[in-house]
Order: sequence, then C-alpha cells, then structure tokens
Amino acid sequence: MGAEDFAYYGRTEDKIPSVIFWLGAVGAEKAAAAAKGEVALPSLHSPFFAPDPAPTIETGVTAMTAIVKALMNGDE
Repeated sequence: MGAEDFAYYGRTEDKIPSVIFWLGAVGAEKAAAAAKGEVALPSLHSPFFAPDPAPTIETGVTAMTAIVKALMNGDE
C-alpha cells in the first residue's frame, strides 16, 4: 500500500468532517517485542496482518463509545 486514501474523504466540496481512528491490534507481548526491534509488525493492509480479535474489539468499542459520549456531552 503506497498511501492511505482516507484523508481525501474529508476534502470534498461538502466539507464533511471525518476522522481516522488508529487502534493497536496485536497482543502485548508482540507489541513489546516490536518496540525492542525483535520482530516487525505487518501493516494494516498487509496479508500478514492478524489482529488479536477479543482485546482489539473490546478496546475499539470501549474507546469509540467514550468518544461518542464525550462528543454528545459537548466535550472536546
């Protein structure tokens, strides 16, 4: 993947707000090994991308729910 095209979605004549949400998707051990340079993590569009499903989904839903609640309360 040479580029992420998502940035273009918010650059329309309609000026529709957009956001890209980055979420870690590997287990803690693999993330720690990558931080030490011991392993390389595949990119999101790689055929080798394999998220750790349960914690990734739980974290994503929790974080996005908190964001929506904050926005609905007028927090920024």
